[in-house]
Amino acid sequence: MRLTRGQKARLAELANTQEFQVGVSLDFRGQGGADVSCFGVDQDGRLSDDRYFIFYNQPASPEGAIRMLGPASGDAERFALDLARLPQGVRRLVFAAAVDGPGVMSRLSAGCVRLLAGNEEFARFELSGEDFAQEKAIILLEVYFKDVWRVAAVGQGFSGGLGALLAHFGGEELKSRTPSPSPEPAPAKVVLEKRGDRRTVSLEKPGSPQPIRVNLNWTRKAVKRGIFGAKAKEADLDLGCMVEMQDGWTDVIQALGDSFGSVSDTPYIRLDKDDRSGASDDGENLVIMRPDLIKRVLVFAFIYEGTARFSDVEARVSVTDALGNQTVVGLDNPAFSDMFCAVCLIENTGGSIGIVKEERYFKGHKQADKHYRFGFTWTTGSK
Repeated sequence: MRLTRGQKARLAELANTQEFQVGVSLDFRGQGGADVSCFGVDQDGRLSDDRYFIFYNQPASPEGAIRMLGPASGDAERFALDLARLPQGVRRLVFAAAVDGPGVMSRLSAGCVRLLAGNEEFARFELSGEDFAQEKAIILLEVYFKDVWRVAAVGQGFSGGLGALLAHFGGEELKSRTPSPSPEPAPAKVVLEKRGDRRTVSLEKPGSPQPIRVNLNWTRKAVKRGIFGAKAKEADLDLGCMVEMQDGWTDVIQALGDSFGSVSDTPYIRLDKDDRSGASDDGENLVIMRPDLIKRVLVFAFIYEGTARFSDVEARVSVTDALGNQTVVGLDNPAFSDMFCAVCLIENTGGSIGIVKEERYFKGHKQADKHYRFGFTWTTGSK
């Protein structure tokens, strides 16, 4: 069903489910971008609990009824909703976008909000910059309860951006009646120098998402091939992990075999992309959405082609916890034949997560698996 601006409909008339996804795409044609978020507000439209402000730094509500999934199938951002799990104090979910940078919403070339169940679209609301002027934020769509769950296509703009949205939902009022918190300690950066060095991350809220992000990055560098160097190829490194969950589930997340994983289902780990050349500024990234559910994760990196040594392309892996603390491991294989690196182990020790430097080099996946005893069956793969 196509919704028009201002239109409202009962959710049950669109789909017979309270568990569905909301996908948002906003195309500014290279003239800026926008951050998408969800406000879970009470029946008076107030953000009375800031744990229900869902955005890139807080990707899920405490019970998981609202979860930010990231990009998916043409959507720049996708949210998973389970309305039955929402507390009684949250009666309206407001999806909004705020311009990132100096742009305005009138530069929007095309935008769309989609509702999906089982990957099947059952409603959409389209909008464009012609609907706006100098606004820096918009309310896109609302899912709200009024005797039954309903959907409203809004398309309302705010000149003040994210600050205006927060004020609209009572964010300023909430701050005024809450004592100022003590300053948070600045995020720390630690370089693990020796094998066996450990960094501990506290699980402050067991049972809720506290994502850990793993990044592999390297310097883009052409490597000549052939006697006359007629062909040049960029270095292609790959990031992945072997996973063992607390319930015994095991899996491998990597680009080979298109095993990119999921943040909304077991093992709650997702690889964002396969960077074939190092051209991407942010390299390759793993998100471990539910570290509280893992037993251990072996993070690995390997050279697919284009170089023989990690150090030649300045390869490094960083692990960042939910508070922004970063652990860095540099890679430098001593033997050209050993182009697979077991970088670090991420282990759940109950109330905390341990990050342990391994930096052990192997000929490939099979040899590393044998050492760490995950017990996978390996076959040759390509991409």
